Amino acid sequence: MHESGSIPVLEVLRPGALSSLQDLGRPGYQSLGIAEAGAMDSFSLVQANRLLGNPDAAAALEITLVGPKLRFLRAAVFALSGADLSARLDDRPLAPGAVYGAQANQVLSFGARKKGMRAYLSVPGGFAAPMILGSRSTYIYAGFGGAAGRTLQKGDVLSCLAEPKADIAASALPEHLLLPSDGLRLLRVIMGPQEDRFSQSGIETFLGSPYEVTSESNRMGYRLDGPRIEHSDGPIVVSEATPLGAVQVPGQGRPVLLLRERGTTGGYTKIACIITADMDLVGQAAPGTGIRFKPVEIEEAHRLQRERWRFLDLWRLPS
Repeated sequence: MHESGSIPVLEVLRPGALSSLQDLGRPGYQSLGIAEAGAMDSFSLVQANRLLGNPDAAAALEITLVGPKLRFLRAAVFALSGADLSARLDDRPLAPGAVYGAQANQVLSFGARKKGMRAYLSVPGGFAAPMILGSRSTYIYAGFGGAAGRTLQKGDVLSCLAEPKADIAASALPEHLLLPSDGLRLLRVIMGPQEDRFSQSGIETFLGSPYEVTSESNRMGYRLDGPRIEHSDGPIVVSEATPLGAVQVPGQGRPVLLLRERGTTGGYTKIACIITADMDLVGQAAPGTGIRFKPVEIEEAHRLQRERWRFLDLWRLPS
């Protein structure tokens, strides 16, 4: 967690449930069995970085459901984005989507979840961590990157890569860029690649039924509960690459959403793939969240992704 030129800024007093250093991941190594890892909500991570003028791909702290307790070792500015997990600086409540300043020995803590699943904490220059295959992201299930390849532990010291008390103007994200309130999530999908391995009734069930995120969900994938999706030709295919956002349907007929630390190959049928523009909504879906699916064409998926980032660019372009 230290490297040449980095500055210690935070001490971990309590690690939280699943706090890890993440950036935009390490694509390009799936053929070697290495998933990209990275932030489960890349849009919120980039927001946290742009609030401080960091590069979009700077490493931030991804905080999941139960947040950590962190002590500032020196005066520093920081930004929060993503989920509202009742952040507090000493006794002062903090809202996501804004820049804040802390003094030495102040404590940043988190409480009850108000909306979303994952919050992001950024510091000037991003957090220091080893650069492995072009990324500082923690690949938890492979045990490398980030803080020694694991989630935070009590006593860890986190360092930043720029002057922590940088001269950064207080700013906040506009309302339309903040995480939406909890509720049913409509995930748009491109059908296939094994759509033909499902009966017409199975496809209608998939597109016409509500599903729910179960507690058997993590950075590898989300298991959904709901009506069984019927195969027409069995659930097994020749093992092949598994793209981010693939909706896999094994023999029991309930969908599994393959996420950042998924197995890089698999032999179960994939009925559809979630479009990139909606993947961050998945990363913010807590257990119990309702899910529905809607098919779109590839051209629409590309347009939605461009439009989404255009709104953020209009607020603040990357430095």
